[in-house]
Amino acid sequence: MIKNSLIIVSTAICLLACGNNKNKPATIADTNKIPKDTVGQHLGDKNDTTLHHTMASDTGASNTSQSDWLITPGKSIGHIVLNDDVQNVINQLGKPDSSDSAMGSSLLVWFSGHNPSGNRTAVFTHHNMGGKDESVNHVQKILVTSTKLKTGDGVGVGSSKQEIQKTYTLKPTSTYNKAGGKVQVYTDLAKGISFEIDGNGKCIGVVVHKANDTAVAYLNMH
Repeated sequence: MIKNSLIIVSTAICLLACGNNKNKPATIADTNKIPKDTVGQHLGDKNDTTLHHTMASDTGASNTSQSDWLITPGKSIGHIVLNDDVQNVINQLGKPDSSDSAMGSSLLVWFSGHNPSGNRTAVFTHHNMGGKDESVNHVQKILVTSTKLKTGDGVGVGSSKQEIQKTYTLKPTSTYNKAGGKVQVYTDLAKGISFEIDGNGKCIGVVVHKANDTAVAYLNMH
């Protein structure tokens, strides 16, 4: 299902990007370093010290700053920044626990403690096909499930739908099933943020994407 979603959204993004290739700055990255089909490759490694232990976990490390936990709609989550080279993310978080690629797009996932049942940090990336920076895999969307990460107004995983609606205009955009229950995804397209709400009305995931980018915003990352 993820691969089919990647193919569909990749096609849409390629069409939208065709007229903007000349305006994209070139960067230097070797995206061949991105691992593929790496599900479970870190399981059992309990001594890992990469940053994604901090990003994905519920308990912050004592040496992290407030900016490490800040969700900025339309821009970033922690130090993961939209449109950045995904290699910079890998340098921060270490090798992903899972990755899936199709049609110039990739979905990379890091699990807390390398355990798929734990919290996750995921990024959706895309190549600017035909552009000067075609070799660079740009971050298009970021998903986190840790309660530690919050917006500037204190909204994040664990917040109720009612609390979120005080600041964001929520539009239902998609659903997925988790543990036998339906999760509804709500998007504030103008601000560039989405919230995954479970059957109890609680947020279980926050997604940041570019504002008003429907092709990416409505992509299912599960």
